[in-house]
Amino acid sequence: MSVIILRVAAAMYAAAATSYIVYFARPRLARAATAGYWLLAAAFAIHAVAIGVGCAEFGGREFFSLRGGLVLMVWLLAGAYLVLQRRYHLPTVGAFITPLILIVLLPAMFGDPGHPGVPPETLRHKSVTIHILTAGLGVALFGLAFAVALMYLLQEREVKGKRFGALFSRLPSLDALDKLNQRLVRAGFVSYTIALIAGTVTATAIWKSPWSWDPQQVISLGVWILYGAMVQLRHTGWHGRRYALLTLVGFVLVLGSMVTLRTVPGVTRHAGDYAGSAHTGGAQ
Repeated sequence: MSVIILRVAAAMYAAAATSYIVYFARPRLARAATAGYWLLAAAFAIHAVAIGVGCAEFGGREFFSLRGGLVLMVWLLAGAYLVLQRRYHLPTVGAFITPLILIVLLPAMFGDPGHPGVPPETLRHKSVTIHILTAGLGVALFGLAFAVALMYLLQEREVKGKRFGALFSRLPSLDALDKLNQRLVRAGFVSYTIALIAGTVTATAIWKSPWSWDPQQVISLGVWILYGAMVQLRHTGWHGRRYALLTLVGFVLVLGSMVTLRTVPGVTRHAGDYAGSAHTGGAQ
């Protein structure tokens, strides 16, 4: 049932993407941007219902799989953009975010929800919920930063080439995009830091070991160091093109590691076999 509801949400996301792209192509059609926002809000609400039904069906275990992680991350990404739009009123960003949402969500709509072997004591631990939500939110904010960085690079090309045409007029200024990118990276880093702390608490409580050199732990720490370095580099004068490129690389690495760790058998103990690693593993 949750998969059917998720497909309805995906159809609404597609409608929102169409509206935002129409607005991007024809800025005079302000109603298209308004329609895009409300369609995205409707998709976000339906998506929330799908997640709720999924929790009732699988007891939260699906969030330990790649499919469940993507479903949650996309929902948080949509919610983060809705908040961003209310605060900054940047409808053109929607033309970049909504297609990204569809691309990431598409495999999840047809994938098997799966039944990872997560013992009840793991699901009942409060830090697990915090870990999953903040990790998903961190990745979602990195995804938003990815879209903003892409817009920055497109706008920079227009400015350097002195092609002050349609694309230039539709995109926000370089300064606005640069500052927004930095804020999203910083917010994502804070959320991801909380996720790592919660994961460590969970590992210590359940597996009696906060660290086991599992590939997922190592990569998660590497992602945290990368984005932490980006936050610090900003204070040393890094901005503009270099910062935008680093943002793109960071998100590609995050998404790539998620897919690799969850699809390649035996790479990590944390791909769902939690019962089998109860005494040797840690949390992401």
